[in-house]
Amino acid sequence: MDLKTLNRIDKLRRLKSRGPQTPKWLKPYHLLIVAFLAVFTFGACIKILELNQQ
Repeated sequence: MDLKTLNRIDKLRRLKSRGPQTPKWLKPYHLLIVAFLAVFTFGACIKILELNQQ
């Protein structure tokens, strides 16, 4: 194998060992905000459904 092929294999191995990069919107504090908004909207939907039932 020539040097170019070896370098390519080494680069692929390093990328693979690092694993997939976490998207910026999946950081822990962003997850907290998303979870809060989900609970808030879910609660609002339930309240609206309860008002429509009466």
